[in-house]
Amino acid sequence: MSDHEPMLTTATEAGRAAPHPTAEISLLIDVGSAWTKASVVGRTRGRWRIVAHAAQPTNWGEKALIDVLTERMREAVDHRLRDEVPAILESATRITCHTPVRPGRLGVAAVTAEVSGSAARRAAESAGWVVVEEAAADDGRSLPERLSTLTAADVDAWLVVGGFDDARPEQALEAAALVAAARRGGRTPVIWAGSAALSEEVSACFEPGVVATIANPRPNAATEDLGPLRHHLEELLDRLVESGGTRNLAPIGFRRTIGEIAREDRLRVVGVDLGARYATWAYADGTVDPVSIDSRVYASGGMSSTALTTTPAIGRLARSLALPVDELAVADTLQNMRARPASLPYSEEELQVVHAAARLRLAALVEERMPESIDLLIGSGRVLAAAPTPMRAMRVILDGLRPPGITQIVLDGAGVLSPLGSLPDEEISEGIGVLRDDLLVPLGTAVVTRGGRSGQLAIRARLHRVGWPDPETVEVRAGQVLVMPLPRGERAELELELEGGATLPAPGRAHRLRAEVVGGAVGVVLDARDVPLTLPRRLDDRREVIAGWLETLLREPVPGRPREVAPERETPRRGLRRFRVGREAAREDAGDEGEDEGGEAEVRVGLERREGRDS
Repeated sequence: MSDHEPMLTTATEAGRAAPHPTAEISLLIDVGSAWTKASVVGRTRGRWRIVAHAAQPTNWGEKALIDVLTERMREAVDHRLRDEVPAILESATRITCHTPVRPGRLGVAAVTAEVSGSAARRAAESAGWVVVEEAAADDGRSLPERLSTLTAADVDAWLVVGGFDDARPEQALEAAALVAAARRGGRTPVIWAGSAALSEEVSACFEPGVVATIANPRPNAATEDLGPLRHHLEELLDRLVESGGTRNLAPIGFRRTIGEIAREDRLRVVGVDLGARYATWAYADGTVDPVSIDSRVYASGGMSSTALTTTPAIGRLARSLALPVDELAVADTLQNMRARPASLPYSEEELQVVHAAARLRLAALVEERMPESIDLLIGSGRVLAAAPTPMRAMRVILDGLRPPGITQIVLDGAGVLSPLGSLPDEEISEGIGVLRDDLLVPLGTAVVTRGGRSGQLAIRARLHRVGWPDPETVEVRAGQVLVMPLPRGERAELELELEGGATLPAPGRAHRLRAEVVGGAVGVVLDARDVPLTLPRRLDDRREVIAGWLETLLREPVPGRPREVAPERETPRRGLRRFRVGREAAREDAGDEGEDEGGEAEVRVGLERREGRDS
């Protein structure tokens, strides 16, 4: 907004005095456990934009946040409204979400610790619960010891699991009896998620109406389906802990917005939100109808997780740094981050430790869950949004998540995805559409290969940009990473040749591909470091390799010279069209179905996908 384009609701007629301007704004607020993010959405130059944004430690309180927004709004609004900014913000419509006040506390009684107990723990942790106590028939403790442990546990609900559906193990009935004795006839709800053959006998151990029977997550030795149990635990968390409804919870809102982005643009989208305490992973496949959505919410998966302060984790982090930081210094930084999660790193050493911790948490978040091929990867959370440079954020995302294939990487820089997801279903799409210019910050496109022989050529690439001279061929060897410049909003055709056993998830594992890619604050990253990352065993060699990667990523790419006249850039379509990443591929081998004239697989990263699908 400016004095020439104020937020006005009434036009000025010729020859008449201009009316006093009025403002129409909304506030999007995400109250996290450590940081609160707020964005002011207003109409400027005929479009809805994020006109002011602020982030501050949550314990500073709302007044400090509003004061910061007031100062930033005064720089943006019509000069006649500057004195009225506090009143405007006070009366603005608020769309708010928050991190759960606390996780649900769950007690688990299982037949075996490694099978049914492990499945129960994963389902609980992915639904926002914390397992405060667990007892299994094979955990080496006597029956009185297990009973004493469960009786002392302070829980919101009990979960009894175990036994395949075609079996009637006595240990399952023993687990139910232990929980019945530990409850002492209280009001705590009980969930039975074990052998279907034992449902009636387990229910008989408790008062009528206490037990909720859920589909067995391990019906047989070869099958695991945590979905029904996880969904029931989410509903139970809503009833017991968050009586205001789960829609206003940040993890739930984040998942709903990811699903709407995938549905609207028919994309395969992964979103990760790494907070101080909670971490959320969501995958939505918009290429199917209805949209398929899978998500995990980890109550202790964020940057203050106790998993980061264990001795093995500290040693692993110290060995993953480019700088020689000793383990005591790493441990001190991690403990400080856990005690004061809203603190910021003040040196390069601390920044590297924090980002290494973020990479470790992201890797744990998507372990065995990253799809083979996705179109769009969205990173969210203060540790990513507050990275000193876009490339630092890109490095955390790539090293932590390792998305195979050709993927567009974007940031939820303003932290608005979760608040948007707290809107009613029919309004989420509208919110995404009106904020199309500010919703996500494009970092660029990443090409991540699997395999390759160390030191040998893995990728040959040529980036064809409209209006630029013919590009030179860029070569990347296995174990290397390279950045090609491509500014935000620009598209180019990327020509790839894979060598030395390097592969991409394309049909027929084609060795020659063409892809239309989208630029961003970083550009196009060619990453031939394998999935997962492979590092030398020797510490000095490992640090040298990591330092080389960091130097390459942080080095500014040198763009070529454009021609004198370049055609006008294509106008982005409504919604997230400029973020779209589609995929149309054909096999390389001659005579194969779908072959193009040049015998190359073709990967479209752009707007063609909708037309191809609708035809």
